[in-house]
Amino acid sequence: MEDLFRRLKNKKLLLLGLGREGLSSYKWLRKAFPKKLLGVADGNPLVKEKLVNDSFLEFHLGDDYLTTLKDYDQIFKSPGISLKDVHCTDKEKITSQTDLFLQFYGKQTIGVTGTKGKSTTASLITHILKENNKRAILLGNIGIPPLDRIDEIDKDTVVVFEMSAHQLEFVHHSPKVAVLLNIFPEHLDHFSGFEAYKTAKLNITKFLEQDDLLVTTGNLSGELKKVKSAIKFFESEADISPGDMQLKGAHNLNNVKAAILAVKPFGIDTVSAFKAATTFKPLPHRLEYLGVHGGIRFYNDSISTIPESAIAAVQAVGEVDTLILGGFDRGLDFSKLVSFLEKHPVNNLIFTGPAGKKMIALIQNDDKIASSLFEVANLKQAFEVIKKVTPLGGVCLLSPAAASYDEFHNFEHRGDVFKQLALQL
Repeated sequence: MEDLFRRLKNKKLLLLGLGREGLSSYKWLRKAFPKKLLGVADGNPLVKEKLVNDSFLEFHLGDDYLTTLKDYDQIFKSPGISLKDVHCTDKEKITSQTDLFLQFYGKQTIGVTGTKGKSTTASLITHILKENNKRAILLGNIGIPPLDRIDEIDKDTVVVFEMSAHQLEFVHHSPKVAVLLNIFPEHLDHFSGFEAYKTAKLNITKFLEQDDLLVTTGNLSGELKKVKSAIKFFESEADISPGDMQLKGAHNLNNVKAAILAVKPFGIDTVSAFKAATTFKPLPHRLEYLGVHGGIRFYNDSISTIPESAIAAVQAVGEVDTLILGGFDRGLDFSKLVSFLEKHPVNNLIFTGPAGKKMIALIQNDDKIASSLFEVANLKQAFEVIKKVTPLGGVCLLSPAAASYDEFHNFEHRGDVFKQLALQL
């Protein structure tokens, strides 16, 4: 990275966003440039308290923090910062940890993205690599800023990088193996629309070279006409049976197929990869079976933040007696979920939050859905309904099809509260 540091030495640098990744970028830059003046821009004025001992900082905080972008030569953008309302003519000066990491370690990296399934698939790929005696490290959107782990990477390390659309929005490099699982409407509050979100996701393929590999679904083939690398479609080319998989559902079977194809360039054959996959345990909040509590079987699928994931969860679990839907409304269209419930009725539907109100408005006049509808103020109140209406031995599934920010910090917080309430039964 010495060449990069030489290029940055005389440039005016801005840290855009000072969350987890922003702080990581700050530490990395400060280590390289102990006394260089760095700009820090963030909408939250309180972030200044995180760096009180550094006198070589210029802060741009509060509502107008984005107006300062034009004054800097290189911008290190954090994933959580949205630029959808900012006119930026020189996007080349916007970089990120993801882009920097791919620039230097891309040829030993498996990048994984998709609206749903990326954490599971990235974790599964890492598991398969390690079970086959490969040195592997997992980082990225899973919660680990990539620059925090570069000291653990050598030439033989396979890096598995979970990539969100936010991280891919301004990249100028691609990984050696790009895994693109699916693209559904989500995060429309961050992007200017679905097309902008889709473009960000497709950026994982934009800079692939001839000897690179793209692993994806045949459903996305029409979007990938300009891709230069080899393409393998996991729905058809990795035709495997569920076997003894601990991951439930057809969507997870596709994740397994994608993982098996992704590790092939690193010398792992299909049989060995599948054998390792059978020992992989599902991640928390992703169709997580919580056991029997109060005579009811509980499944926690709090990761479900779009209609498609709720549909997949109901299909995977099978007979669902009580389904909890709703949360923060990000402007998604729930008509597909309603159509699914017309054909696959659930006895009891419990709705929360603004998204729940939106769903009720679509469902309440639909005679085809033979369900009891309940609207509750919060998850705790939902459990009063669950106890009354769910039969002994029945299944209660939390798969909200909406974000969690109406009541919780994130989907993990929502899932943890759901677990606690179930255990109290």
